[in-house]
Amino acid sequence: MTGPEDERLVRNLDALTAGLEQIAKTYGEHIVLFDEDPVTFGSGHFVFYPKSDSNSRFAIEEQYTGTDWSDPDRVPTSWTWRTESHLPQSDGTYLWATGGRGEVSCDDLADLIALAETWAGSNHRLAARAEALTPAPPPGREASRTVGPRTYLA
Repeated sequence: MTGPEDERLVRNLDALTAGLEQIAKTYGEHIVLFDEDPVTFGSGHFVFYPKSDSNSRFAIEEQYTGTDWSDPDRVPTSWTWRTESHLPQSDGTYLWATGGRGEVSCDDLADLIALAETWAGSNHRLAARAEALTPAPPPGREASRTVGPRTYLA
């Protein structure tokens, strides 16, 4: 790496990483952050999942100019993001369906961090609500059957 442009890109990548780690810490009761390989796992370089299930995710993938991910000296110049849900298909298989997507330039990383925090906060509130609606077994007694998460419709 050379020059002020590369230094700026590295600073922004470090700031994104720190911002995402802070989100994972803030919402860590219900959200987990993984560093993944999008070629192997098909999601992104940074991926948030709810701890309670793996049916949704917020994936961030690095984008490069003039190189690809196999270059050891690569530095992202932008990031793409996707919200996805793991949906059942009529043949019994599951498919990741994209709910939202976009691309954020390197200099607009605060926008990407805000999008990730909005997703994490929403999933955190959903998980907290599900916990509040799930009754605890009486003291000293174990539940006689397993009860799944309840909603207002259950």
